[in-house]
Amino acid sequence: MATHEVQAVRERGAWQVFIDGFLVTEVTRWPSVGFVAREWIALTEEVPVREVDLSIRVVGRNQYVA
Repeated sequence: MATHEVQAVRERGAWQVFIDGFLVTEVTRWPSVGFVAREWIALTEEVPVREVDLSIRVVGRNQYVA
């Protein structure tokens, strides 16, 4: 299984979560970034959460890769 690129951008007091270049959601707490990303990928790819491999990178505002 491929490793998914997750980018987190701090914006207006929340973390914007990008998965493979697409904005998925915003969360208010840092620990939620990985949790939400894993759940989202597991749901969309129909695989167990424990099999999802992530690479999380914090990027500056307006510096994320689309």
